[in-house]
Amino acid sequence: MQRLINRFLHQIILPRGRQFVLDPGLQEGWSPKLITHNNRSVKLIFKSVSGAQQTVILAHPYLADARQFYQKRGYDTLYLDLRCNVVLFDFNGFGETPFQDFSYEKDLDMVTAFTSEHFPDTKLIIHGISFGGSHTISYATYNPNNVDKFIIENTLDSNLSYYKKRNFRLYKLMRMMMKISSKINANHNYVVAAGKMKHNGVLFIYNDEDDLTTITMGKQIMANCPEPKRLEVFHGKHLEAYPNSPDLYKQTIRNFIFG
Repeated sequence: MQRLINRFLHQIILPRGRQFVLDPGLQEGWSPKLITHNNRSVKLIFKSVSGAQQTVILAHPYLADARQFYQKRGYDTLYLDLRCNVVLFDFNGFGETPFQDFSYEKDLDMVTAFTSEHFPDTKLIIHGISFGGSHTISYATYNPNNVDKFIIENTLDSNLSYYKKRNFRLYKLMRMMMKISSKINANHNYVVAAGKMKHNGVLFIYNDEDDLTTITMGKQIMANCPEPKRLEVFHGKHLEAYPNSPDLYKQTIRNFIFG
């Protein structure tokens, strides 16, 4: 019954997950891998750099492009230029990863386990943006999580805030469903989850004109997060930090991951 409810909700509240179109050109030069564990599977691609001391896992926002978001906007090149190995993956129900459930932190757990084994002599960093940032926070509560540092960018305080802002009908549906079952939408308060993060450093990135994932939300999440932590505010709207200020953004990332 719960599986049927999950599939219904996924189709209704996350329609972009079904709109992925693979761009074969973006896959060239990358190594593909389908990892599986306990009947769960995740599709990822990775690229290594000679002499890399860091490996970065990029957790994608809620967009139809899924992992390709990072390639189309140049984040992969940014990290490769910084001499980091890069791992891109699709959350379940997005891209080439089949839908399983809403426990996206389990996807990250599988990806991190693979990355730790494949790149054993490097420090691991997870950079999650928006949707990906939310579930990166959830994953960071795992003990141990095998990750050195986290970058949380343009991330909501709760997924209910997204529906309330972007689709009020879905917001009311979610509130109604939550009254029916406590399991629906459980563990998606990221302010609370941030208080349980385990890490050696967290960089929070927010934008001064973002009316979806606001600076206020970022400060609330950060306030609950254990030290060490820092906040950087960039100019622009949602997802515009890197496109609007590429040099400053790259320098900020460099200083954090190598600091």
